[in-house]
Amino acid sequence: PKLSWLRALSSPNPRSPFPPQNFPQRVAVRTMPKNSNKKKNKRGKRRINDMKESATSGRSKASKHGEYHTMEEERKESKAEKSLWRPGVDRMEEGEQLDYDPSTYITYHDISMEWPCLSIDVIRDPLGIHRTKFPMELFLVAGSQAAQASQNKVYLMKVSNIQKTYDENEMEEEDPEEPEYEQPNVDVKSFKHDGGINRIRVMPQAANIIATMSDTKNVHLWDTQNLLTALDFSSSAAHPASSKPLHTFSGHSTEGFALDWSPTVPGRLLTGDCSKYVYLWEKRESGWVIDKTPYNGHTDSVEDIQWSPVEKDVFATCSVDKTVRIWDTRRRKSSMLFVAAHQMDVNVISWNTNKPHLMLSGSDDGSFKVWDLRKFKSSLPSGHFTYHRGPITSIQWHPTEEAMLAVASADNQLSIWDLALEDEVDSKSIGANANVSEIPPQLLFVHQGQQNVKELRFHPQIPGVIISTAQSGLNIFKPCNL
Repeated sequence: PKLSWLRALSSPNPRSPFPPQNFPQRVAVRTMPKNSNKKKNKRGKRRINDMKESATSGRSKASKHGEYHTMEEERKESKAEKSLWRPGVDRMEEGEQLDYDPSTYITYHDISMEWPCLSIDVIRDPLGIHRTKFPMELFLVAGSQAAQASQNKVYLMKVSNIQKTYDENEMEEEDPEEPEYEQPNVDVKSFKHDGGINRIRVMPQAANIIATMSDTKNVHLWDTQNLLTALDFSSSAAHPASSKPLHTFSGHSTEGFALDWSPTVPGRLLTGDCSKYVYLWEKRESGWVIDKTPYNGHTDSVEDIQWSPVEKDVFATCSVDKTVRIWDTRRRKSSMLFVAAHQMDVNVISWNTNKPHLMLSGSDDGSFKVWDLRKFKSSLPSGHFTYHRGPITSIQWHPTEEAMLAVASADNQLSIWDLALEDEVDSKSIGANANVSEIPPQLLFVHQGQQNVKELRFHPQIPGVIISTAQSGLNIFKPCNL
C-alpha cells in the first residue's frame, strides 16, 4: 500500500504524546532503542540526538490503525473561555491543557515518518506558481536519521488532495453537522542511503538532481528522474531499493551540515564541514569537478552556506566561531567581509531573494538578527530579536514577501514574522485579559505541536504554505494570516 512506511494524521493536541508501545507492529512507525550506540554530533546542535529514545511521536487521538484525522474533530469538544497563552512565558497549571483553535490554520496536516528526518526540501514542479486553489499538490524530498546506518533512506513524496481543514464560510452555516474533509494522498518512492543524512537539497534548475551530506563524511549527488516520473503518474510498479549516486565526494575530513546549490549557475554547489573547510563543485560535460583546495577563513565548524541570489561568485557562511562571512569564489584564502554576529554559535543564515542586501542569522543564544550587507562592516544589525528560548535551528526569508520570514527553534516553536509591522497591537482583538507586553509587534504567528523542530521550508510556488520537519514528523500547514 502507498502508506506502508508512514502514517498521515492531524495532531490537535501537542502536549499528549501517544506512548510508542501502543503502535501496532504492522504500522511501520518504529521506536529506536534507548541504548543506541550511534555517535552524537560533537556540538549537539543539529543531529536529533534524543531521537534514540523515541523515533515516534504519536498523538492521543490517533487511531491504532493509523487512519487520518482531520481538525474538525477538535471542534466537537466543549468550548471554554479562552485567553492568550504565551509559549515559554506562561506556565501550565495542573489539570490545564492548551486548546487547539482550528480557525488559526487554513490547512494543517501532520505526517509521521518511518524515521525522523533532519533535513527536507521542496521539489519544484511544473504545476505553476502562485497556486492558491484547493485541493493542493506538492512534492518533497527528505533524508532520514535512522537507528542504524544501513537503514537510512532518501524519501521522495507526492502529497496531493491537500484540502482546507478550516473554512469560515462552512462553519457559519446553520447546519450543526461539522464539515468533513478528505485526507491527503501521500505517494512515496525511496532508495537506500549509506549513513544518516545531515542535509539534503534539490538543484533549483533541475528538480531530479539531489545532493545529500552524510554523517559518513561523504557528499553524494543523485539523479531521481525515474522516481519522480513514477510519483508523477502514481505508478505502483516496483522501484529499486538502492540507487547508485551520480557522483560521490570523500574529500571532507569530517561530516558537515552546510550545503547549497547556486541559484544563478546550474550545477554549481558548495559544501562545508565541521572542520571549518568549504569546497566548491563545478558542473562540466563529463560530470562534477571539485577543487581540492578549500576555502579557509573560519576557525571552527561551518554550520550553513548560502549563495547570493544575484551575484554568481558571492556566497556567505556562518560558523561555530560566532561569525558570518562573505566570500568571493575567486579568493580562497580568506573571506572578503566578516562580522562577529552573535555571542554564541551561529547555526543558520538566509539571504533575502527580494532584497539581496538583507541577510538573516540565527544563533545558539536563541536570537536571530537582520543584517544590511551595505553596512556589514559596522557589526551593527538592522534588527535583533530575542523571542525564542532555545537555539535557532532553521531560518528562511519568504520567497516572495520581502519583509516576511520564518524561524524554527529548539524550544519547539516555529515563528513567523513580518518586519513591516509596527507596534500597533490592539489588546481587545486578542482578549481583554491577555498580557501582550512580551510579544513583539512583528510576530505574526506561532506554530507548535512538533518536538525538536530541525528545518523549515517555504513552498516557493504555493504562497503561505510551510513544511517543517522534526523528531515527531513532518508538518504541512498554512496559517490563516498568510
